[in-house]
Amino acid sequence: MARIRLVLGALTCEVGHKMISASGRARSVACALLVALLAASSASEAQIPKTVEAPYAAPPDQALLIFSRPRRRQASEVTMHIVNQAGRCVAVLDNGTQMAAPMWPGKHVLMVITGMAPPTVQLMEARLSAGKTYAVELRTRVNAKKPVAIDVLRRADQALGAFPPAIRDRVAAKPDLRRCTEWVSWKRKKIESRAHRVKAGWDEASDEYRAGRTVRRGDGWTAAEVAGP
Repeated sequence: MARIRLVLGALTCEVGHKMISASGRARSVACALLVALLAASSASEAQIPKTVEAPYAAPPDQALLIFSRPRRRQASEVTMHIVNQAGRCVAVLDNGTQMAAPMWPGKHVLMVITGMAPPTVQLMEARLSAGKTYAVELRTRVNAKKPVAIDVLRRADQALGAFPPAIRDRVAAKPDLRRCTEWVSWKRKKIESRAHRVKAGWDEASDEYRAGRTVRRGDGWTAAEVAGP
């Protein structure tokens, strides 16, 4: 007796051309109905448009600060740790990577920490608005006291105000932030002593110097602008 084999997902039904008993016919009808219902459900789900991922778009109630590090041709073993005032790591960058850090709106003073023994500390400031994405580019340079060049990417400075395309081309970093925070806690005394000296220098610096390392509220992009081409 020839059989028709119906397979849908994990469900398999076998229906013969001849049914031996009423119970067999009932089971066959029930199985066929179940297959039809599942097929209709699958067709309906296929019509639902897929959600477009926008990894650089800030949520409505938060800001998104993206730290980006261009790739250098020569090997670079310097890791950059971006740490907030509470001593918590918000991003870790290696050569040629970028990372998005969600943050609450308002003013933030951030430390860019490099090196191990002893670590170097540099400061930057961020004044953020909810629903906006901001970008900062960090580059290594030959300078013992300030080995990182901090460059705020401002919306007004980009061509047609577009979100910087280079950021999308860099590898998204996925570090263990908890481990980084533990490292900061372990180095806390050395980091704090340097941070106090750097903060004194920050307060005494010119307005132009501080402005160059400060993210302003108007420097960001809205979610619609980030999702655009």
